[in-house]
Amino acid sequence: MRTLPEVMVKGERPLAVVHGSAITYDLPRIIEKKGVDNVFDAIKELPGITEKNGEYQLANRSVTISLNGKVMSLTSDQMNQLLKSIPVSRLEKADVMYSAPAKSQVRGALINIRLKNGAQSEVPLQGEFNVAYNQNHHAMFGERASFLYHTGKFTLDAMYLHSHGKTFKVTNEDSRHSLNDRTMHEIKDHQTIFVKQFGHEYRISTEYEFAKNHNLSLAYQANYSNRDIYSDYTGDIVGRTFSTRRTWLHNIKLDYQTPFGMKAGAEATYYHDPEKQNLQSVTPTGYLNFLADNDQRVNVWRYYLSQEHQLKDNWNLNYGVWYKQSINHSLQLYQNLSETSYIRQKEDIANTYIGLGKNWNNKFILDASLAAEYYHSPQWHQWNIYPTLNLTYVHTPSNIWVLSFSTDRTYPEYWTMNNFTVYSNGGYDEITGNPYLKPAKSYQTNIVWVLKNKYHLVAGFNYVDDYFIQTPYQRPDRLATVFKYVNLNYQQQAFTQAVFPHKFGSWLDSRLTLTGVWMHEKCDDFYDIPFNRAIIYGMVQMSNVITLGTNPDLSLTVDGMIRSKAHQAIYDLPGSGKLDLGLRWQFWKKQAVLHVFCNDLFETSSINPRIDYKGQYMNMDFSCYREVGVSLTVKFGGYKAKKSDNVNTSRFRK
Repeated sequence: MRTLPEVMVKGERPLAVVHGSAITYDLPRIIEKKGVDNVFDAIKELPGITEKNGEYQLANRSVTISLNGKVMSLTSDQMNQLLKSIPVSRLEKADVMYSAPAKSQVRGALINIRLKNGAQSEVPLQGEFNVAYNQNHHAMFGERASFLYHTGKFTLDAMYLHSHGKTFKVTNEDSRHSLNDRTMHEIKDHQTIFVKQFGHEYRISTEYEFAKNHNLSLAYQANYSNRDIYSDYTGDIVGRTFSTRRTWLHNIKLDYQTPFGMKAGAEATYYHDPEKQNLQSVTPTGYLNFLADNDQRVNVWRYYLSQEHQLKDNWNLNYGVWYKQSINHSLQLYQNLSETSYIRQKEDIANTYIGLGKNWNNKFILDASLAAEYYHSPQWHQWNIYPTLNLTYVHTPSNIWVLSFSTDRTYPEYWTMNNFTVYSNGGYDEITGNPYLKPAKSYQTNIVWVLKNKYHLVAGFNYVDDYFIQTPYQRPDRLATVFKYVNLNYQQQAFTQAVFPHKFGSWLDSRLTLTGVWMHEKCDDFYDIPFNRAIIYGMVQMSNVITLGTNPDLSLTVDGMIRSKAHQAIYDLPGSGKLDLGLRWQFWKKQAVLHVFCNDLFETSSINPRIDYKGQYMNMDFSCYREVGVSLTVKFGGYKAKKSDNVNTSRFRK
């Protein structure tokens, strides 16, 4: 990839390099004393990165992950599974972009993970084995194997992960449900969910390098998930639900890169998620007994062509086109009711972009781009323009500012637009789709200050028009709570974040992260109870690595987090926090690592939402269990692995 000149953030063993619109971190050094054994856990150690509901956030908004410049977009479960299957020994660098340029073929915040090249090692066959055991209420196990074979101009890379075990959680719900006849119904129920599951994740890829920056690669990856879900209800709702999920994902991708800056590729994806549900329950309104089949099948095809030029006087030009077509088939059948619903949705997206970059004597660095996109579906037919601007100012090599602005449009996941109903909580909760859900359009601006190689100060503002979110509503005509995605007028956030790392000699490495947010949400069309709510909340994170010894190589991690109360639509979210401990031992000539850990030591990380707003009343209490575990990683051949790729499934049913 042709790139803009770099500006080094100088200091003792610098961690950051300002590279155009990106801040590049030496991620392996950040985590070298931590007991991290996969890429998912490693990304959480980047400055400014937080995790919310299993998804990464940067500058208080969602972030996309790419591998070696190739964008991936998965559901949160699939993303977690894939990143956890990639060993941390593959890591080389991490590029953080608060506003990704159009040439990355993604909008918004982006983290690009650079993986080591197998050609760097003289050992033809390299690999790594990992076994893991995690225990909270029940146990989960994992076995992972990764191999890389490199000879001459040919590289073969393979990975396999097997995960299996059981999970258990408890939910207590207390509702006061008011009806139109002015009656009040108090509904208290206790729900336990027990899941038996196993899964397989595997990937194989090949690459042939004709010459430098001239290669052809072919990759196939797939995963299979098998889950049996047992739900039992007691209290004012009595019953049981048994569900089965058997999910398949297949993806094949072909990429070609030329030495004169042109890239081309094609990708095909198949996703299938059948679910069977058997519900029997007694609710305050009567008896429910039904068998339901819910099925989603998605086919996606994607093609792209791009070109980059390095021009005179440090100018950079890039342009390209990409096209994606997806077809979603969704089916719902209630066997004993003889009711069948079927939806076929076809979606086409065509995108063309142009970008321009300029470096003025390593003092000012400009990266600007403009994308035009046509979106066609049964619901929408529209053109959209997406400008992106990044401007870097290097006051001194240890005092750098990055200003960014971007726009984006987020489309709902396929299943959220289906006019189907899935029952939960013994049938009292109804999860329904919304065929009239509109896409959300967002505007983001950020300014980042990187000082003395290690301090990061960030300030920004996000505005999202037609922001959509899933929110419960107690129906006034009958005893049922509807969970449905709805559009708000807008959501806006102003935020600041400060990252302060510090070393105390050679025995303690600490990092303090402070985050403050002002959030305002407004919805004039939320059933019969419009809302207009604003709140200020904050979060404090502290990470500590204590070196206990170098021979043997032992280190202890102590990480803590505390978060103040917040809002989400009509939800009130109380404060929460957690304390994690870990012990890492590296031995056998640095070819083996043993990690023992205890997460959420005091069982305080769960957020129990509450609603008490204009006649809506609900209290939820979610179980929270301490997690202990151990993992062992063994490498052979000086393991250095080849790049990986991913699949675009962000809008499939989770």
